[in-house]
Amino acid sequence: MVLKNFKQMKKLNQIFLGILLVAVVAAGCDPLLDVNSDRLVYPNGHQLNQPNDTIYSMIGLFSELNKLADRYVLLGELRGDLLDLSADADANLQEIYNFDISKDNPYNKVADYYSVINNCNYIINNIDTSVVAHAEKVLMKEYAAVKAIRAWTYMQLALNYGKAKYYEKPILNGDQANQSYPELNIYELADKLIPDLEAVKNVKQLGGVSLGEDLTSDKSIFPVKFVLGDLYLWTGQYEQAALEYHDLIVDQSLVLNGNYQSTWNVDNGVFVSRTSTATKWPNMFDLSNKNNTELLTLIAGSTEYGDAAELDSLSRKSEITPSQVAYNNWSSQTYYYSATVTNDGDLRGSLGSYMPFTWYNIVYGEGSSTGGTFRLEQTNIISKFVMMSTSTSKAIVVYRKGLLYLRYAEAVNRTGKPNLAFAVLKNGMSPETMAVDTIVPRSEKYREYTDSTGTFYDYTNFQDFTFRNNIGVHERGCGDAHLAKDYVIPNENSLDDSMNYVEDKIVEELALETAFEGNRFHDLMRVALRRSDPSYLADKVAEKYTNNQGAIRTKLTDENNWYLKQ
Repeated sequence: MVLKNFKQMKKLNQIFLGILLVAVVAAGCDPLLDVNSDRLVYPNGHQLNQPNDTIYSMIGLFSELNKLADRYVLLGELRGDLLDLSADADANLQEIYNFDISKDNPYNKVADYYSVINNCNYIINNIDTSVVAHAEKVLMKEYAAVKAIRAWTYMQLALNYGKAKYYEKPILNGDQANQSYPELNIYELADKLIPDLEAVKNVKQLGGVSLGEDLTSDKSIFPVKFVLGDLYLWTGQYEQAALEYHDLIVDQSLVLNGNYQSTWNVDNGVFVSRTSTATKWPNMFDLSNKNNTELLTLIAGSTEYGDAAELDSLSRKSEITPSQVAYNNWSSQTYYYSATVTNDGDLRGSLGSYMPFTWYNIVYGEGSSTGGTFRLEQTNIISKFVMMSTSTSKAIVVYRKGLLYLRYAEAVNRTGKPNLAFAVLKNGMSPETMAVDTIVPRSEKYREYTDSTGTFYDYTNFQDFTFRNNIGVHERGCGDAHLAKDYVIPNENSLDDSMNYVEDKIVEELALETAFEGNRFHDLMRVALRRSDPSYLADKVAEKYTNNQGAIRTKLTDENNWYLKQ
């Protein structure tokens, strides 16, 4: 079945809800579990045993998930070091930016997360996974997909609020909403969610139905192994994390080739112009590109029926802009045309992650609301937000290949393999890279080895011919970095020092590659927790502030201030 556009989807969804929707107003119940009538809550006894049932249910779930999209980016980036805010920005955004988020801030609606979880619980508890067609359990794909969405949403709750109320059955009435549920932190949640996902991680990923002109629902699926890898990464189970990321890369042949590499034209050692493919890297965010090979998971919605593309609008109005820290990150990099011919800057910065935008602003005289004059204004708008907003659709990126390889690098580094991790940045995970012992020492790639042979760890094997064109993540914006003599791991005093150095380079690469996508604050949080050093996060975030830098740094040295208050 194909739903040709969001209007048709909305109509079918309303028909379905008209039959099944139960309005539950849990007056006086815990607001975390308050389920209002505009959220998808179904009656008991409706079993999902037909593909069409699950299509409607999944579309309803995607609709609820879309409520989390903008806040995922704004909470993740305004609290990080890469996104800045104008002085006249909306007061709700200023609260996020200053770590002073009130309970009535629209980006602090915890019930929206539980709405997604409640819908997931309904589908999980009512879907009939025993249904067989053509010798296949046809609804297992939906079952696994919903389990991954639930796990991801629980992670967001724990990472944003410190704890999440955990429950596995759908809440369908006020009595159930008023029950006592255990509050679990990310580590305790992982103990529940990891076995849940391990049981379905090898289920084939769900395909897609059309969600409008630009999107299909397969881009709304959260790969189970990606979510599972993240849970292992957050809880310090690094070999397991590396294995899940590696297996996802191999299972889906996720190659990081030169398709999205931006480059320079060089004539006799002189950089003359960016090539005609200079926009290659930002093209990965083009929703209209039907052949996009980068994007794995989006939270998407329609812009046809009054639901604005908020992030694009905020960027165009210059309410949100790249921070000076972000600009400095890109400008301080070196582009390598060869080992000796170089240029300043990373092409993922200007004309990559951001681009100049000129507009006319009406300026009124003091005390006047009429007789304004036009003034030419210029700002830098965030390309990712612009390109992921079309006339019919909008989306934010949750998972993509660049992030996957960087998470893999973070995991393998913490298994005691900094050279392997650095090769992800500099050289690329190819058979050629893995064959060179001076790039990846034998002890870091082989579990058993001699002078001439070795047996790869399960998570270090990239010998398949598929990966012959893999490049380093850093090379996407910095040319042939694998030739660089100065882009290396320095001689350190200990393995721990080497791992910390490489981890810092991975965090830097995350800023260069994934800025403004919603990950930044939690990336910094994860490293700070790993190092038991709140100042790691506090120093990096405070750097972008000008008037209250000291106050922000002091506030963030207290881990309690990393979480939103309910």
